Amino acid sequence: MTERRHTGPLQVQKPLYPEGRSVCHTVILHPPGGMAEGDTVKIDVTQGPDSKTVLTAPAATKWYKSRDKFSSQEVRIRLGERAQLDWLPPENILFEHARANFRFQLELGQDASAIGWETFVFGRRAMGETWAAGALRFNSQFTDTNGLLWSERANLNAASGIRNAAQGLGAFPIAGMVWAVGPNCDQLLAECLSPSLPFGDALRAGVTCLNHRLLIVRGVAQKIEPLRELMVRCWSFLRPAIHGRDPNPLRLWTV
Repeated sequence: MTERRHTGPLQVQKPLYPEGRSVCHTVILHPPGGMAEGDTVKIDVTQGPDSKTVLTAPAATKWYKSRDKFSSQEVRIRLGERAQLDWLPPENILFEHARANFRFQLELGQDASAIGWETFVFGRRAMGETWAAGALRFNSQFTDTNGLLWSERANLNAASGIRNAAQGLGAFPIAGMVWAVGPNCDQLLAECLSPSLPFGDALRAGVTCLNHRLLIVRGVAQKIEPLRELMVRCWSFLRPAIHGRDPNPLRLWTV
């Protein structure tokens, strides 16, 4: 790591190198631990050529009740030539009446690769909440040196029928996505991963390959632990193929 700057409560922890000096592990800290009405958090990461980074956070992000204004998280990551990224944040928990706005932008240089995920828990399950009111806006955009790779927008209202529809969330209270992008993402890799993905009453997942360069695994679950474990297994499977590196589980996952 050559430079780190922060404004406000968002901080970057001292980098660690559990895989040796070639891979920088960094924890992004948000001491408040949650997003109140109108809060905005912006994360801007630039990786130089041939750099290798693992980015995570220590705990789930809580999105609190909002009367009118959205709270926002905006992430922009730029990867230089042959750079590698693992973006592995904990889940997002949407409280009742939470209004959350997510924007994720990934820009890849020549032969760069990245693996990441995002998870949403609709309501505090232990408190009996079902996220009966609120809204979630999600905007992801991936580009490389040839232009747009993938763009997806979602505008989910808590009362929307898509939450219970079979073609939507299927009445599951938790949803997550693992994505991987790089030269080795192809249909064969997706077909090798597909047989290991579950499709049951408690946990379901499926994989799609787009543009022979982007792979997406989507999952829904009744509880967070099985989905989290599934996402880690997907990452462990994908990392050797995408980055050419063995999976090195983060210590935070065992805390």
